[in-house]
Amino acid sequence: MSEETKTVITVALLVFAAAAWLWPLALGVHLEMEEQKKRNEPPAYDERQRIARLRAGNHTLYALLGFLLVWTVADQFGWFEWTGSVLDMTLCALLLAWGVWASDCILHDALVTWKDKRRDANAFPLIYCWMLFFWTNPTNSGWVGCESWLPFIFACVNTMALVIVILYKARKQKKAEIEDAL
Repeated sequence: MSEETKTVITVALLVFAAAAWLWPLALGVHLEMEEQKKRNEPPAYDERQRIARLRAGNHTLYALLGFLLVWTVADQFGWFEWTGSVLDMTLCALLLAWGVWASDCILHDALVTWKDKRRDANAFPLIYCWMLFFWTNPTNSGWVGCESWLPFIFACVNTMALVIVILYKARKQKKAEIEDAL
């Protein structure tokens, strides 16, 4: 069997696996939305939150385009040897997208639904960052197979930025509660 045939089969299997995972998820979301309509429940996110989430998506897209432009220029000029790794680029792009989107949503009160009033509700993006530490760490000898430390550095910066945003938002909410009490 040729390498091209193996590649095509691998890609087809990956697409099939992704579809097998996404199909039940999409069906469940659709059925839940239908049940909410039957019960006349309000949507989870109000209009302001939806607009803030869309703006966060736009900011994420701009950040990704800038990142890919810088990566492409660095790769074309051969400034760094690790720019040839597609896996490293993909992991860095995913980390950047998650960090920008989650931070923007936290700052504009759009990450969690209006029903979720817990004080620590904005902290759940850190769970994903914590998991990505293990995937991107090149010292654990290739579970993912990163060629450089760059994805791990992105994961560290992403986590640090999210912690700063979460603490800033919590402090801002506490200050507003104190002013409202006076």
